Amino acid sequence: MRGSEILMRILGHLQAGGRLVLFLDYDGTLVPIARTPAEAQPDGELLGLLADLARAPTFDPILLSGRPLAALEAMLPVPGLTLAGTYGVEIRRGGRTIVRGADPAQVRHVVEQVKAEWECLTWGRSGFLLEDKGLAIALHARWAEPAEADLVLEAARAVVMPLLLPHHFRILTGDRFLEVAPAAAHKGQAVDWVLDQIRNPNALPVYFGDDDKDEEAFAVVRRRGGIPIGVGERFPLRSALGHLPSPEDVRVWLRRFLRGSEIDVQD
Repeated sequence: MRGSEILMRILGHLQAGGRLVLFLDYDGTLVPIARTPAEAQPDGELLGLLADLARAPTFDPILLSGRPLAALEAMLPVPGLTLAGTYGVEIRRGGRTIVRGADPAQVRHVVEQVKAEWECLTWGRSGFLLEDKGLAIALHARWAEPAEADLVLEAARAVVMPLLLPHHFRILTGDRFLEVAPAAAHKGQAVDWVLDQIRNPNALPVYFGDDDKDEEAFAVVRRRGGIPIGVGERFPLRSALGHLPSPEDVRVWLRRFLRGSEIDVQD
């Protein structure tokens, strides 16, 4: 689908009185990728934009991220904004918080075991960051020497395999990145869950994301009749129907969207 066709379809949907369910990834989609997660903080403009979307009756915005729900709540105190952390395992929506598809106590026990193994593995090594997310744990190696990063990540995967209960956990990978998370940590499953809660035939799902975790959701969005939009160039997003070059372009899109103005989308 060409960019102009995407634009016409979305605007036509709004002009006919339809609603948009906006699924928004955070890192790499609304803000640029930062050196560490702590450095990728929202600015006032983004908080205002999300607040405007949450207040508008036309939109149902859902922030869907790999970050833990507690971190999202601290960073994005926006009334009416649905927050889905740990790739949709933890969801706060409409004043209610649920943990979807996981036993927190069981997950935490395994996370603690993985954390101990990875702390031993990375002790004394530079360029590695261990991120404890509560219901998941990630090992970042973007700042290590590439050869050492590859060796450590391979060893990190091997050492945790005996700890992971079948069908209860998954291993996520990325750009010199490894994460152990519940099996329900799947953005596509989270999209299905949210849309099943909404049950509105006039709600069109539109998803903005930048990496392979979002690609898992893109297929679900397309199956549900929606529009997935890829952002940036970090990953080949084959299921996206459109593409925006950067987080700033996503913000421009959303601001113009609120005003009902024309949106420039690359073919």
